[in-house]
Amino acid sequence: MGDTLVCKVDHEAAAVTATAALTAAYPYLRQETSPHPALEGCEDVEWMSIPGCPVDVPVVLRGLLDPDAAEMAERALDWLVMSGPMSISATMPAVVPYLLRLTADPTIPRRNELFGLVLVAAALCAPTDPDNAWDLTVSGPESDHPERALCRAAFAADAAWVRRLLADDELLASLHLGEGERASLAQAAGL
Repeated sequence: MGDTLVCKVDHEAAAVTATAALTAAYPYLRQETSPHPALEGCEDVEWMSIPGCPVDVPVVLRGLLDPDAAEMAERALDWLVMSGPMSISATMPAVVPYLLRLTADPTIPRRNELFGLVLVAAALCAPTDPDNAWDLTVSGPESDHPERALCRAAFAADAAWVRRLLADDELLASLHLGEGERASLAQAAGL
């Protein structure tokens, strides 16, 4: 009775599986690049050089544009950018610019869900207070999680997109966003 069972999930394997399911269902996502301005430059990122990034991220991002594939693509993206229930992966900082641009476009399928992922990234990349034992226990020290600082830098580099999202009354109203969530996103971008 004293032994605690802990369920561990291999997020890399789950990302590979989810992406394989996406490309099996929508094989055309592999063959075409997207002219959508939100994805400009995503083909040029060295995705495979990012630790823990075992999949073709542009395929997943292109899937987010397709109304039929968007739900499966979002699921694959979730596995790709999260390394656990309360931690972002090393891939998240490289994905943030594309997430911000996609979320700013009201024609994107599952826009609200993508904005939810943006909010999660903002909250989970917050710096850990080294003087707060609870914060350290839950999040771990900053030195063990360089992806958080990289994610904050990605938000700061695209602060104009964050401002645009925070000024999008239609998006914010549909999510009933609280002040804490707005503040977390603004803080992540250094606003």
